[in-house]
Amino acid sequence: LFDRPGNLFVAQFIGSPSMNVLAGTARQAGGERYVEAQGARWPLPPEAKVTDGQAVHYGVRPTDLALSPTGQGIAAQVVVVEPTGAETELLLQIGSEKMVLVMHGRADVGPDDTVHLALDAANAHVFDGASGARLG
Repeated sequence: LFDRPGNLFVAQFIGSPSMNVLAGTARQAGGERYVEAQGARWPLPPEAKVTDGQAVHYGVRPTDLALSPTGQGIAAQVVVVEPTGAETELLLQIGSEKMVLVMHGRADVGPDDTVHLALDAANAHVFDGASGARLG
C-alpha cells in the first residue's frame, strides 16, 4: 500500500506526512516523458501508462524528494524549516502548491530561500486525473 498505492485516496491516506500530489498533464515528446505541473517538468516513472495530454495527479512522498546539491532540478521556495530531531521537514512553495520534503539531518536553508529538488522518477506515482486509479 505504501510503495505502490492502487489509487489516489490510498496514496494520500497512507504515510505521514502524506504524499505530495500535484494536478498536471502527462507529456510524451521527443523521447521525453514527464508531467507538466506548476510550471515544472516532473519525471514520469518508467512503468507509467499515460497518453500525451492526459490529465493526471503526480505524487511523490516527502522522503523521496531531496535538495539538489548541484542547483539543478525543480525550483521551489522555502516557506518553513522544521527540525524534528534526526530529520528536518521543509514546507516548500512550487507555483501555487505547497509540498513537504523530509530529509535526514539539518538543512542549511531558511524561509524565502530558493532551493532545487531532485527526485528519482522510479519513486514517483501517477494517477488518472478523473478516476484516481494508478497508471502503471
